[in-house]
This record gives sequence, C-alpha cells and structure tokens, in this order.
Amino acid sequence: MERILYLNCLFGISGDMFLGAMIDLLSDDGALDTALKGLQLGNYEIAVSRERRRGITGVRVSVKFDSESHHGRNLGDIVKIIEDSSLSDFVKSEAREAFTRLAEVEGKIHGVPLEFIHFHEVGGIDSIVDVVGAFALSERLEVNRVVSSPVNVGSGFVNCAHGILPVPAPATAELLKDVPVFSFGEPMERTTPTGALLLKMLASAFGPLPLGVLKKVGYGAGERESSLPNVLQAILLEGEAPLQ
Repeated sequence: MERILYLNCLFGISGDMFLGAMIDLLSDDGALDTALKGLQLGNYEIAVSRERRRGITGVRVSVKFDSESHHGRNLGDIVKIIEDSSLSDFVKSEAREAFTRLAEVEGKIHGVPLEFIHFHEVGGIDSIVDVVGAFALSERLEVNRVVSSPVNVGSGFVNCAHGILPVPAPATAELLKDVPVFSFGEPMERTTPTGALLLKMLASAFGPLPLGVLKKVGYGAGERESSLPNVLQAILLEGEAPLQ
C-alpha cells in the first residue's frame, strides 16, 4: 500500500503549521524534540499546545529562545550546523537542498551572489527548526508521496527585515512558480517563504484530494487568528501503490 500525505492549503501554510500538522498526525507531542536531538543549535525550547482557530483545534508549535540566539546566518553557517548533526542522511540531504534553493532565490531577488546571501528571518533558530524538523517528521511518518491543494497565499503587505513587502513576499512568489495559487480572506500573509519552500521540496503534485482510504487527519494551527480558520489540514491516505 502507498501512504499519501495530502496538504490542504486552503488557508495557507507556514513552517510551524506544517510541524503542528505532522505532530497531530503522529499523535506525539514530543515528536519534534526527539527528531531534533541530534541538531546542535544552541539554547532553545519547543512549545507544543492545542489551540482553536475558528472552531478547529490544531497543534500550535512555537520555538522559544533568547534574543541573542536569533540572528541571520549565511548558507555556509546553516550547512555546517546540518552536517555536524547526527540527523539521518535523508534529513541532512533534504535540509541542505532546501536552504541552497532558498539562497538561490534570495540571490536572484536581491542581485547578490550565493556565497554572500545572509539569511534574516529564515536564518534564526526557529526557521532552522521549522525546515529541518519538517523533513525529520515527514521521514518518521513514512509517506511515499506528498500532494498539495492549490495554495492560498493571502494578500496585502508584510513587515520583514527588508521593510514592508507585498504579499506574497518576493521569496514566496519565486518559490511557488509553476504552483497553482489563489488569494482568499482578509489581507494577511497566509503562506510564508518557509511554507512555500517546504511545499516545493515535498509535494510531487498539486490538485484535488487523491483517491485513497482516509486513515487520519491532522491540523497545524497558525500563529494569528483571522476570519478564516488559520490551520493547515494534513490528510493521511492509503492507496494502491503505482505500477512500476
């Protein structure tokens, strides 16, 4: 049987929403702590709680750290952290590729060579936990294929290290090339660069829910409340394995 993970991004996706949905599917609040034991990233704490977003309860993941630990890193810094860890070869490889892809996108947007890219929001502890943790938890879930719905990117403006930017943010828009997107709901950033990066790395197709037997549903709660349920719905399906 083929295990399929379907990501319903009707309300968007972020790194912490993805982690929350995976923890909910695994029914293990300590799954992320366990998965990242081999990552030497300094002092931080992962908080897992259950919060309601417009009547839907999802797992909320937040990373707590002191302000001195939150700073921008370049690609070499992040790759060294990954390489020095005791994570699996799969997680190391996927995380390296993800941050390299992000550096290429940032370089294109800002007109800066790859080696001079200095990550801001995605160079901090919380974003490294989001990306590395996403691959570690998806590995534990043992899915064969990831499919995503079209993606709600949101609208309006977002305030970041580069100032006020349009939604979708330039990095998000670049990462979501060739992906079906739409905007729905009141103005806010519904899909973050980290969420877009995970989609581009993990999803092999974008479209409706694939045929399969529904086994479990998980929800990851976003940080903000809105008029829409700010959650990522993750559905685990079992289907017939494709013919080789």
